Amino acid sequence: MPVACWPVRLLLPPSEGKTPGGRGRPLGTRLASEPGDPRTQPRLQIVDALERLLAGPRDVAAAALLLPPAAVDEALAANGRVLTSGTVPALRRYAGVVYDGLDAPNLSPGAARAAARSVLVFSGLLGVVRGNEPVPYYRVPAKAVLPGIGVVGTFWRPVLDDVLPSLLDKQLVVDLRSSDYAAMWRPDRELARRVVTVRVLSPLPDGSLGVVSYPSKFAKGRLAAALLEKSTAGLEIRTADDVAAVWRETTGLPADVQGAQVRIHTA
Repeated sequence: MPVACWPVRLLLPPSEGKTPGGRGRPLGTRLASEPGDPRTQPRLQIVDALERLLAGPRDVAAAALLLPPAAVDEALAANGRVLTSGTVPALRRYAGVVYDGLDAPNLSPGAARAAARSVLVFSGLLGVVRGNEPVPYYRVPAKAVLPGIGVVGTFWRPVLDDVLPSLLDKQLVVDLRSSDYAAMWRPDRELARRVVTVRVLSPLPDGSLGVVSYPSKFAKGRLAAALLEKSTAGLEIRTADDVAAVWRETTGLPADVQGAQVRIHTA
């Protein structure tokens, strides 16, 4: 019988698309009960700045939050309720293409338990959350600009420099974040030795290879799911070569390693 283990940490971006609703404990209640969490005070600062933004002109708030016109009404209303609305675990809240590829509801029981602990999702509102951490419905991208805060992603950098090492433990770290969220935290020289970044290449019309948004995001989710499944089946994943091997075995598609970067290919 395979022994459950969690030899990797997976860093994911959030998604603008989110599953609405939730019955979990509201964020405001949780923050009040977690004064010792180093993320609590920065989260309260973000929420306070968000409330000040929402108290001003609607068009200014929409621009600061980079909201497309069709999303303004829903997003502003949701942001106004971030402290009081119901929550759901992060891997159920986020519903974009990466999470379609991950397909968390259909992970095996062991892989689902691993995802709750091993997946770390970066967030403009919350900094970073584990896969099972309750998250409200919101829309605050990393590039949002809040009063007294500035660019949200920049605000989080020193906080995450302190927080991430304890969340990563000593395991291999597979970085699947998009550029906006990768800028929120970069490993120091010591940590960088065990961080593997993933780049996804897809065929372009001219016959070359490049990054194409949808297949790149979906492939990152698929890779995350495969790493979780292989880990809980007892496979040790300790190097970039191991990550590449999991992609090749799972999909039959090429993957190659260049230093600390794994380049995986889509069909």
